[in-house]
Amino acid sequence: MRPTEWLRVGWVNARNLGHWARDYWWAGLRLAGGAASWLLREDPADWQEAGAGTGIPVVLIPGVYETWRMMRPVASALRRAGHPVHVVRSIRLNNRDLATEAARVAAYVMARPGLDRFAVVAHSKGGLVGKALLLDPAIGPRIAVVVTIATPFAGSSWADFAVPGIGIRSLGPRSRDVRRLAAEARANRRIVALIPRWDPHIPDQSEVPGGRNIPLRAAGHFAPLGSAEVHRHVLAAVAAA
Repeated sequence: MRPTEWLRVGWVNARNLGHWARDYWWAGLRLAGGAASWLLREDPADWQEAGAGTGIPVVLIPGVYETWRMMRPVASALRRAGHPVHVVRSIRLNNRDLATEAARVAAYVMARPGLDRFAVVAHSKGGLVGKALLLDPAIGPRIAVVVTIATPFAGSSWADFAVPGIGIRSLGPRSRDVRRLAAEARANRRIVALIPRWDPHIPDQSEVPGGRNIPLRAAGHFAPLGSAEVHRHVLAAVAAA
């Protein structure tokens, strides 16, 4: 971004310090809950059995350096609505390149019966992995919809400042992965992008050309995952697929 754009970002961020604090507080609580879940060796495989529900199965894809535990509030809403929820444990922290992560999700899908048709619900970088799956000729036709929450479809300029080698710089707006995905508009019509009204991690454009873009009242990068507003939009998009 140009210097004038960074000045605008700094001004907007300064005006949203309260939202920033609440966003990281929420994320911290989720991390603490995730630590307890890890100690208790919780197995999300149970989420595939959504009671007697017959809703379309959903594959969760969390963001970079997140696990499935960060998306638990969304998963709980989906399960209450009768959707079996699948967690791809093999992506771990989702900190490898998009092709590698998409291949791991694809392998999971191909190995599981009952995923001939499914939806993807993803957070942040997970949405880019979801779009990569739409472009996979073996997996894409199975996907009814990809619902994304706070996904940097045009990249995030903050990623350019990340320490090299930890998997974040590949999310910058000039990265090969981001530019390649952005050029593939044919998959966008099956994407529903939920866009927080302010996101401290994504100062760049988050809209998907040709997709369905839904601006949120919720602010932040993480806290919207626990928002009833987001849950309503996720359930509606999955139900309509």
